[in-house]
Amino acid sequence: MNVPKPPLFKDFMFYCGPVLFTTAMGLGTSEVILYPHLTAKYGTGWLGWITLALFFQTVWGMELARWVVVSGEHGAQFNARVISKIGAILFITFLLFVGLSVPVWATSAAAALWEIVRIPADIKQGTVLWGCLTFLFVFALIFFSRIARKWAETISVITLIICWIILVIAVCCCVSPAMLRSLGKGILCFNIPQEIDLWTLGSTIAWAGTGPGLLWYTYWMRDAGWGMAKYIGPIPGWFGKTTKQVRGVYPVRTHCKYKTTGILPTDDSEENISNLKIWVRRSHWTIWLGYFVGSFVTILIFTGLSDVILRPRGLVPAGFNVVKYQAEFFVPVCGAIGASLFLIMAWLLFFNTQLGISESLVRQNADATTSLFGVNIKKSYFIWWGVYLVISFALIFLLAYHKDLTIFKYITYAAMTSAVALVISMGATFIGSITLYRNLPPRIRRTVQPSIVWIFLLGVGLIYHLYWVGRAIIFKMQLF
Repeated sequence: MNVPKPPLFKDFMFYCGPVLFTTAMGLGTSEVILYPHLTAKYGTGWLGWITLALFFQTVWGMELARWVVVSGEHGAQFNARVISKIGAILFITFLLFVGLSVPVWATSAAAALWEIVRIPADIKQGTVLWGCLTFLFVFALIFFSRIARKWAETISVITLIICWIILVIAVCCCVSPAMLRSLGKGILCFNIPQEIDLWTLGSTIAWAGTGPGLLWYTYWMRDAGWGMAKYIGPIPGWFGKTTKQVRGVYPVRTHCKYKTTGILPTDDSEENISNLKIWVRRSHWTIWLGYFVGSFVTILIFTGLSDVILRPRGLVPAGFNVVKYQAEFFVPVCGAIGASLFLIMAWLLFFNTQLGISESLVRQNADATTSLFGVNIKKSYFIWWGVYLVISFALIFLLAYHKDLTIFKYITYAAMTSAVALVISMGATFIGSITLYRNLPPRIRRTVQPSIVWIFLLGVGLIYHLYWVGRAIIFKMQLF
């Protein structure tokens, strides 16, 4: 089958939409909460370890993206070729759903919004009210889109750019030689304070950038039509038309068995080889510039602001103050108005995170259901949305009123649960990068297969994450 010709660079949303959607999702998972917490409590000595994690996770995401453009299959399908379809559903899809299904980011967005409006007077009631409304807004963006992810992606990219502009203004007003020295030392010295909470540090390493959410980036790449995924078509919104399904991608029933295969290029003509080279090269540049650089700069901004503003005053974000203290970032810029500006930005970031995570969880579950039972993908997608809405509203109430549950506590458990899925996927990607390209025609294989350097770095990244996940779990067990 022929390799589609890549669109021109002027098609901004095609190339940048999925990766910036992924980057925006990561800001609310770690940058706004975990990085300020660690910095305010322990300084910046751990920053080098996070930078390494972000680097290795980007290598992993790059290899997942490579398979999308070559085969049209998303990352979970790539992993399923190594650990089996059931293995991928149980140890990747299910673990991600368990770890991230609680709508804590809608609750965090609600806490930020309540700090501005103070309606109703009780913070718990306000968290429930604004949390539910935030979540309904998330669902409405999906429901009324012609293509399920389209409005969500567009709004997420716009708000991400707005947030970046606001953050750059804030850091320009607060930057100092002391801040730069502290950040540089943290990146280069790899110092871990003896008293540091390794469970929180392990959670932050797991969620460097978007962490396990990079797997979902490949779902959106496939939906957008990168490379061979152009033959698949996107999941439609409620009012969108169901795209014609391509045999072997969305599974069809054959003699009571369900089969999911990709669409591999077979023609090794010069045009196909040239198109494949362009697709692979652009998939690399997109993830390194849009995801790695974007996430790294944002990490530095939040860490630097926390080091010069929160840490000297002993303000450690936790509980319902998980976003309130970070509003102090903007007080030096324009006083009380600046604090409100940050809270608005925090609402946007948490809203983006909840939007991305919700769409991703429903999408992966719908895809798994279709893969197993041959259900129409649109029907499966919205059935899972119904299930997720019921679960989410119940858990928003629980998060607000259960005395032992806090936003910060849940986020660390969610990070470590999803970190298990991350290392399993990394391992499967490592093996698949060595074995799965062998089935391609020789010229095509030489064009698209990963080099030994990337495979080596992927293996090192797997060991690195296994080490930190194990160390965090051992630390937690010693506390009981």
